[in-house]
Amino acid sequence: MVLINGLTDGVANSYVASGAIKSSSGDNTESITGKRLPDTVVIISQEARDRLMQVVAEPVSAEQQDKTLNDLLASRSAHQGPTFNLGYALFNDPYTNWDARTFRPLLDMTTDNTQASMDEFAGALHQVLAEGQVGQNQYDNSDTSEAMAITLTQVKLHKLIEKYVPDDKRKQATGIVDEMIDSKVAFREERTLLGAQQRLDIAHQYGTREIVADARDYLTQIKSGSARPQNELARMFEATKSGSDMNAIFSVFADVIRSTPNPDNKAQPSIDDALNQLEVYRQQWQAFADKYIA
Repeated sequence: MVLINGLTDGVANSYVASGAIKSSSGDNTESITGKRLPDTVVIISQEARDRLMQVVAEPVSAEQQDKTLNDLLASRSAHQGPTFNLGYALFNDPYTNWDARTFRPLLDMTTDNTQASMDEFAGALHQVLAEGQVGQNQYDNSDTSEAMAITLTQVKLHKLIEKYVPDDKRKQATGIVDEMIDSKVAFREERTLLGAQQRLDIAHQYGTREIVADARDYLTQIKSGSARPQNELARMFEATKSGSDMNAIFSVFADVIRSTPNPDNKAQPSIDDALNQLEVYRQQWQAFADKYIA
């Protein structure tokens, strides 16, 4: 008796015959076409044909196709991780693209490491930087409004780090943000010093002794860090670092604005403009908090 894989001919034949497919033996004619088949052809049983026809007759629904596609995309995203998009507004907006270069590493630090989180984080960073630009403000573009913008930008960026960056990377992310803020402050100092020097030069050429003395005194204050723009920025930073109550912080900002020297009420229009700009910043903060903090 012949053995096939440990089975006798009888057992093997009975096993094959019971399956959904079987090898042709006596009848070598295909039942549908009537064509003669070679001995080695495997014929699909009627049961298998019925199952195949059932699958063809029941096409996959559009909903199931969408679900399958979404599952496939989610699976691929989970294995590949998020992809940095050069088309982000953060990097294409001429008012934010310079600062955005500093923030490129932040986009790789999202907590859940998904494409959706990276896209949302990039959008949030762009919003914060765009709102922090001074020069296109609705009411006031003075150094006082610039001081408010710088301090509020830092607060917002710290909040975004809390939302999008995991605990073990927050120190590094915060360092990146603070370094950018420090560079803005340093640039502001250089610009203020240059302006004070130019003011003194013009006073020497065209001004009276009193004007020259005032310009020289202002330059001395700038060099010592005690001039009005420097004091305003310092008070605002102190307010944001000493508490988290934004209403109290905005109240400090208002006090700083109102303390602007105002001889003969000549500075009142500038003070009013700065207070109006403060209200714009307050509204922007509330919208930011509703979207990213609440």
